Amino acid sequence: MSLHTKATMFQALLGAVLITVLMIPFQAITPYAPYTALLILPVLFFFTLGAPPQALVAIFLSFAAGVGWAALFMLVKNALPGVPMEAMMGVGIAVVIFIILSVHPLLLGKTPLAIVPAVLLGLTEALLIMLLMPMLAAGEPQINLLWLLVIFAYGCAMTFVLVTVQDKLTAALFGKNWKEPKSSSVDAPESVGHSV
Repeated sequence: MSLHTKATMFQALLGAVLITVLMIPFQAITPYAPYTALLILPVLFFFTLGAPPQALVAIFLSFAAGVGWAALFMLVKNALPGVPMEAMMGVGIAVVIFIILSVHPLLLGKTPLAIVPAVLLGLTEALLIMLLMPMLAAGEPQINLLWLLVIFAYGCAMTFVLVTVQDKLTAALFGKNWKEPKSSSVDAPESVGHSV
């Protein structure tokens, strides 16, 4: 078994243990244990982007911007009660997505709000929360947009701990040069690098 394979297996085991252990406090101190799966999204997002740990702040702020866009969308939707839901969701969401896809890279491209995939994730999660909460049965825990931000922030903190511990322990056990060179065919998106 190669050094890379051993180190990767070690990181996988350590990652599974750390993620599980780090989710326990959230489940123990909040009434939102049913939403624990949302804690994994920042981990998934971070590794998909191939971002450095310091990018977690920009990822969170971009996500928060997406939540803000969703809140603004819902304010406009509620101010126009005569407009059919289908039209609002079709035309309204298209307008919001156009704004996000143009404003964030062009006007906010050099700020921590430039990670467009995180903005879109924030928009999507927030809309799901706001549109699905009224459908939950009585007594089911309902989160709001503030709790959505808390959950994502907790997931970002969890990701930071995971990556930091994994990197330090893997380097201590297998040396700093255990990674094989990455293939040049898959690079991190451009939207990660310039503002984080």
